[in-house]
Amino acid sequence: MKTIKLWTKEENLDFKAKWKPIIIPVDIQIENKQITLSLKRVESIILKTDKIALGDCYCRSTLNNCDFPISTCVSFNDRAEKMVESRGAKWITKEKAINIANDTHKKGLVHMAIHNSNAPNEFPLEICSCCSCCCGALQGLVHANISGLVERSDFVTIYNSESCTNCGECVDRCHFKARTLDSNGDLLFKPELCYGCGLCVTTCPESIIELIKR
Repeated sequence: MKTIKLWTKEENLDFKAKWKPIIIPVDIQIENKQITLSLKRVESIILKTDKIALGDCYCRSTLNNCDFPISTCVSFNDRAEKMVESRGAKWITKEKAINIANDTHKKGLVHMAIHNSNAPNEFPLEICSCCSCCCGALQGLVHANISGLVERSDFVTIYNSESCTNCGECVDRCHFKARTLDSNGDLLFKPELCYGCGLCVTTCPESIIELIKR
């Protein structure tokens, strides 16, 4: 079994002091019983920017704990220029950025808007597609229980427990351990642990999970 590398607590706290990752939920439409991923919130950010650059995920490149794609970090405007000049990022179109967002969501990665910790409400510096096994923020939250590393989205999931088949698909997609199967194989959902990313929504074969305003 591959040994999972962990960021140190000091590295987690240094990240917390500099950056503020905010979860970006997905929006879905159900038409003719087919779920269509629209990612409206991610798309709206991408469409408002003038310059976009694509770079490698620093966390996955450093720890290499998984097989998720590396080139997934999309930066904007001044941040994009800096990443191209000093980090080897490449200029991409808005269409390419939106395609990357859709692809990484399908692969099970969490979209997070990265802000400067001192100005969290300004336009994000970049959007990362993150995994809890490598991402400094998610790993610090999930494995080290360090609060304040990641902001929840404005949404939380609900589901129809009577129609749930306890297949476990949503459990596998949840990076925050909000969804688990008990000893009887029944689904347990802890809304207080849900960060509203929507990964469970788009994977549920019964289409019984939805995002609602928190």
